[in-house]
Amino acid sequence: MKPTITYEEIIAAKKNKMIGFVDVRSPKEHSFSTIPGAVNIPVLDDETRATVGILYVNGQVEEAKQYGVDWAASQLPNMYTHYQKLLDQYDELVIFCSRGGMRSNSIFSLLKAMGLPVSRLSGGYKAYRHYINEHLNTELTKAAFITLYGLSGSGKTEILKELSRKGANILDLEGCANHRGSMLGSIGLSEPHSQKAFESLLFEASQGWKEGEVVFTEGESKRIGNVVIPSSLFSAIKEGKKFYIDAPLELRVAQIHRDYVKEDNQKELSDSLGALKAFINEDRVNLFQEQVMSGDVDLVIESLLVSYYDPRYNHHKSQRDLTLVSLDAIETADRILEWQKESEQK
Repeated sequence: MKPTITYEEIIAAKKNKMIGFVDVRSPKEHSFSTIPGAVNIPVLDDETRATVGILYVNGQVEEAKQYGVDWAASQLPNMYTHYQKLLDQYDELVIFCSRGGMRSNSIFSLLKAMGLPVSRLSGGYKAYRHYINEHLNTELTKAAFITLYGLSGSGKTEILKELSRKGANILDLEGCANHRGSMLGSIGLSEPHSQKAFESLLFEASQGWKEGEVVFTEGESKRIGNVVIPSSLFSAIKEGKKFYIDAPLELRVAQIHRDYVKEDNQKELSDSLGALKAFINEDRVNLFQEQVMSGDVDLVIESLLVSYYDPRYNHHKSQRDLTLVSLDAIETADRILEWQKESEQK
């Protein structure tokens, strides 16, 4: 590849090569949002970057440069080893920083001089974001969506995963958001994704979709945790076909137990239930918290489903093109694909 390459050129090159991304920004910048799959090998860590910034603000430009160079120099052996290991997985590496400036250029020049197959992303992460903003709506709305609706715990996410395993296109909105969508949807998960990270993952998921091709997704509110579904995508989903997944209460309780209850997370569950006091009688929530701490989690799940969640979401049942009673995600996925095949033959 060229020494400096645009993101559009990278997309074309990825059809024939395994290309890896290296984010040389600080860990804090990287954790907030990055190019999906990028590995963080920072030129400056968070503390050093902050110190360099203060020196610059105070007009101590040369001191700032020297401070940064000294820290980076101490990390070079580890950096080089890390790059070498990455090249065992990829044909070439693309390095980027915020704007394609000093940080990416310095490490790129060094690695290039050592003969490593590296390129630098033109314009850095800022240019990447510009590309995503420019193309996201077009990429996301070329699909014909079939959306799975259903009450909490009906196994919609598991069915999506089975559809994917069987070769169907899916859009896992909750996975892209790293949040399950409900008020308690972050339990047991790492930090929810930022809006920028969410949009990047949506774009990544859409790569390979063809115009008018069926993509399965799960019905969500416009907001999922901290992020908002782009309006164009939300409208495209609403305009598509709607499948309602019906499942017995006992299976739904078991599914939610698998999703939310982990070893030794009773305290997290109990604390999270406190947020429901704005919507449910406080004494009842206190009882739920006591039951969770005593191990009666399934009683709490069933009560919340019947008295709180089901009445809020049951309206989707009347807005469907097909209703499927699901006792098993694999079998339900097979039935959905069979319906799709028959529909295409008509």
